[in-house]
Amino acid sequence: MDEILSREERLVREFRALCSRFGYRPYRMSKFEEYDLYANNRGLLPPGGVITFTDTNGRLMALKPDVTLSIARNLAPGPGGSVRVFYDESVYRAPDRQLGFQEITQAGLEYLGEVDAYAMGEVVFLARESLDAIGPGGVLDVTHAGFINGLIGALGVSEAARGELLRCVSQRNAHGLRAACAAAGAAGAPVERLCRAVSLYGPLSENLAALAEMSVNSETENAVRTLTELAAVLRGFGALGRVNLDAAITSDTDYYDGLVFKGYIPGVPAAVLSGGRYDRVLERMGRGGGAIGFALYLNLLERLYGREPEEFAADVLLLSAGAPPEALAAAARALAAGGGSVLVQRAAGSARCRRTARLNDEGGLEYLD
Repeated sequence: MDEILSREERLVREFRALCSRFGYRPYRMSKFEEYDLYANNRGLLPPGGVITFTDTNGRLMALKPDVTLSIARNLAPGPGGSVRVFYDESVYRAPDRQLGFQEITQAGLEYLGEVDAYAMGEVVFLARESLDAIGPGGVLDVTHAGFINGLIGALGVSEAARGELLRCVSQRNAHGLRAACAAAGAAGAPVERLCRAVSLYGPLSENLAALAEMSVNSETENAVRTLTELAAVLRGFGALGRVNLDAAITSDTDYYDGLVFKGYIPGVPAAVLSGGRYDRVLERMGRGGGAIGFALYLNLLERLYGREPEEFAADVLLLSAGAPPEALAAAARALAAGGGSVLVQRAAGSARCRRTARLNDEGGLEYLD
């Protein structure tokens, strides 16, 4: 059976099995939602616009550009409980305006409810295991958005200046960061501390002490505490390897307000996995509670594997020319019942199959290759 699955299908099957083993359940959703969901949450969406259309009842609808917003809107845990779901869905975005809208395939999971240290660590563990399902050598980079935000807050700069500082952080541009700080009136040790944090990268367990030494306020202390708890849970899972601290991780949207992580695979220049805490999303929808999740961008894996060779149409091409239909039916049923696949047609044509056969004069199967 594995032979006739595409690489993407095999990965999704492994991902579904992995999530199921930890109590997550499949979730299916419509391809579209009411446009108001996205219009009211533009700051949470990646750039590129939304495809809209008018429904038969006059409502303005949109092809979904995002999965998490739909889940956050439609699912809610009961008192003291949690919602654990996984999905494989398509979203419709224009990540490159010159290329226009694209259908982007994602697989991911979401946890809604009280996000304690274990729940946080479990989701990050499943993210790391998902990278392993893609191939060897995957690395998960983690940080806490509060650490850099706390260091920038300690500079005492204006809100307008924060945007430029965060842009420099995301680019790991120490020179630009110093120039932006100087333009905002910040100088001295706090600026150097921020630059050191941006350059901090390496195994999570080995860099927590350095992160703690740079902590300056309650926001950065909370970030260090959260990352320390995460490391402890991952150690319990036996999954601290290939989990790195990268203090300069930023998000393309306003989703994440705590733990943030991204996954990389050798051979693919962009992150193939992205996730984090998104309590702010629930707050904007008038709901409390915590939320954490991640998405795998399956369309990027084509860069890793290249285009797959043309699939076989079937295991056996059964030529039907001149054969009695009843005998063909019996032979086709026997081939399919044996676990293989069969394509019955008069001549080979352009069909590509593993083997070719026909019925002999006695009605038996005769292979031609």
